[in-house]
Amino acid sequence: MAGDQALVEGREAFGRFDWQAASDAFARAGQLLEVEDLDRAALAAGWLGDTDRCIELRQQAFALRVAAGDNRSAAGLAIDLCYDHAVQQHMAVALGWVQQAERLLEGCEPCSELGRISGLHAVIALHVMHDVETAAGHYDETLRIGRLVNDADLIAEGLVGSGHVFVRRGQVTEGLRLIDEAMINAVSGLLGPVMTARVYCNTISVCQALGDIRRASEWTEQAVACSTRPGMGDFPGDCRMHRAEITRLRGDWDAAESELRAAMVVLERYDPAHVGQAQYELGEIELRRGDLAAAAGAFERAAGCGKNPQPGLAMLRLAEGDDGKALALLRVAVDDAGDRDPLLVGQLLPAMVEVLLACGDVEGARQAAERLADIAGVYKTVLLEARATYSRARVCLASGATEDALIAARTAINLWRDAGAPYEAAQTQQLLAESAARRGDRELAIIELDAALAVFRHLGARRDVEAAAILRDRLGDLAVGHQVRRTFMFTDIVDSTPLVAEMGDERWTMVLRTHDRTIRDLLARHRGTEVKQRGGGDGFFAVFESASEGVACAIAIQQALDRQRADEFVPDVRIGVHEAEALLCGSDFAGLGVHEAARIGAFSGAGEVLASRATVEAAGVTSVMPVREVELKGLSARVAVQGILWDAAGEEG
Repeated sequence: MAGDQALVEGREAFGRFDWQAASDAFARAGQLLEVEDLDRAALAAGWLGDTDRCIELRQQAFALRVAAGDNRSAAGLAIDLCYDHAVQQHMAVALGWVQQAERLLEGCEPCSELGRISGLHAVIALHVMHDVETAAGHYDETLRIGRLVNDADLIAEGLVGSGHVFVRRGQVTEGLRLIDEAMINAVSGLLGPVMTARVYCNTISVCQALGDIRRASEWTEQAVACSTRPGMGDFPGDCRMHRAEITRLRGDWDAAESELRAAMVVLERYDPAHVGQAQYELGEIELRRGDLAAAAGAFERAAGCGKNPQPGLAMLRLAEGDDGKALALLRVAVDDAGDRDPLLVGQLLPAMVEVLLACGDVEGARQAAERLADIAGVYKTVLLEARATYSRARVCLASGATEDALIAARTAINLWRDAGAPYEAAQTQQLLAESAARRGDRELAIIELDAALAVFRHLGARRDVEAAAILRDRLGDLAVGHQVRRTFMFTDIVDSTPLVAEMGDERWTMVLRTHDRTIRDLLARHRGTEVKQRGGGDGFFAVFESASEGVACAIAIQQALDRQRADEFVPDVRIGVHEAEALLCGSDFAGLGVHEAARIGAFSGAGEVLASRATVEAAGVTSVMPVREVELKGLSARVAVQGILWDAAGEEG
């Protein structure tokens, strides 16, 4: 009688996705479990991280279904058992269960189990054999069967797998469209718990490989909300780990470490591969902090869980002074990836450039940087472009092409800022400072190096602080309030407050991201330096060495924004440009000239470039409006200004 009651309680608990209660009740029911109850008890055990118990129950159910002649259901269990053993890295056993499933389905009409077999073959082709085209065929078949039998889980598996294949081929837009479609189904509750977790993990893995941090972050937040639904069990552990990866990149290392350690408490019960990824992330954090012993321990534990610890381990060996070992590790990793996984190669090549330069092989570093640039050109994500541009700057500096190094470093800084990666941006600022110092521009070198040092100290990057401080000591002091002559540019989005209210925070954030990247790209192209963002991100304060560069950049910004309006919403921007004397105070500027430039920017209209007459003359611009005298707010003297006809200035080159 007690067993019957336990069986009823187990089924009820399973129906409400209370895995612990279901597992306990089914255990009390003992021999009374029917074959369907064994399936339920196995799933509950799996979500609780008791993989051994899950496998035991599924094997019992498999034997009963084979004995009953229920080949389709038995094949489904064989597929589940394949995944169970694969997670534990028992690959020979896993492949044996695949063969069992195929034998049971011989001559079977299209069904969900056949679709799952096709999906399994796709996973093996893509991730074990690295055969993209074979995987594509299997995922197409998975999707075809899923739609034929109306199986939402199969459809999602086919979508996310096909999306992965498209991305690996370099067809990123098409691939991400399919992946996003699968994720919509997952977070909408249309899929079962297991497939929801699988689709999410595959999606974030692709985003991380691409360096598409924005998409990874957005889907992670959706997945966190999804994980609170009944039945999702310890899915939050997966969310935490992937969210920590993003948090680490964005510079909050303490928060990332806390997330990773909390995630491992959950993940170690049922997914060694994810524990290995979490340990690798901890190693990256410790390496950046400068704790080489802690980094070594984390990378060793990652390798023990089956995670390839490159490029982190190679960079650790470089930090320890063993350049040869670092190079050997990276060469093996890059050779293993070959041409089959360009995204993995894209993660390894920045380290390869660093190590080759440390070994004195400038030509080898140049080739690695060019290969990285080719990969970035195919996939076109901010992080890949930032890595490629930074690597190019490193090679240019090492080969004596100082001007090219300065240009590439400025571009890379803007890309890192666009990605929200403060540590990498600071590293690039230090590289820019080294380039400027080599050119003899001590003033610029000090400005950039002081900014980088402030970030390194804030993050707790001890080794970077030490290296930057050595260069800073060589540069000496710069007098506070040093008088300089520069061209200042102020930009501002017109009517941003009502636009935010109308569009909402999420869409406005996307608009701002495009706006920021456009301006930063053009600042780099015209040798402009971003001093700061203004008004909560609605505008920029930038500085140029010459009036011609400042005006050319302002024209280019308006032209670029105008071209973008053909395809998307772009807010109106007003720009003021003014050449004047000012006080250089650290990495900032102060004085009357800066105030004049800001007031000229505020006086300009929507879509206008307004400059002082003296600046227009210094820049040699001829397509201008008539001179007018204006009274700038807070300033007693009237100033002569002219609007620049940027739409008549020709396409920006």
